[in-house]
Amino acid sequence: MKRQSKPHGREEVREALIQAASTLFSEKGVDAVSLRMIADHAGVNHGLIHRHFGSKETLRKETQERLSAEVRSAIGEPDDLVETLFRALKVIREHDKFWRVMARTLLDDRDHDEIQSNFPFVRKLVERIAQEQKKGRITDAVDARGIVASILAYGLGMLVFKGYIFPAAGLDKNASEEVMENLNLQLLSLFEKK
Repeated sequence: MKRQSKPHGREEVREALIQAASTLFSEKGVDAVSLRMIADHAGVNHGLIHRHFGSKETLRKETQERLSAEVRSAIGEPDDLVETLFRALKVIREHDKFWRVMARTLLDDRDHDEIQSNFPFVRKLVERIAQEQKKGRITDAVDARGIVASILAYGLGMLVFKGYIFPAAGLDKNASEEVMENLNLQLLSLFEKK
């Protein structure tokens, strides 16, 4: 799908290419998308990708970083751990290009450091879990990093495999936000100090 008007100037062209790449990478995967497809979708000459990014790989990395930054910005920095987790799960559901590009990139057998090199939200979440452990609110029988890894696996797994998981478990595959929130609360309760 071509854009209505052609972008002009360095910033407009870069933005159009990143937007086109995020859409196409999320729909088809990085390996299945050509530079010409991205340029056509953005409404620019494909040579501009080389001029502004140097390579498809650099464009992919900048696209992934942009999507990640958008998610972090939308989550913000709530003070409460539960609010942080709920907001993160909600924002990631709403920003589906972020996790779709990540999942497709991993399925293309890329290493994790090729997807994203900086994980500020995850590091902050580990710190917050560790603080809760020191206060005695969350079990310290599991390393904070392991708890965060479990939460990420659950959240991203539900996004990617919800269409399989819910019917297999006997749940409506179009479960409401309320059902998802109840499941999220149940997950968090597993880590509460008893």
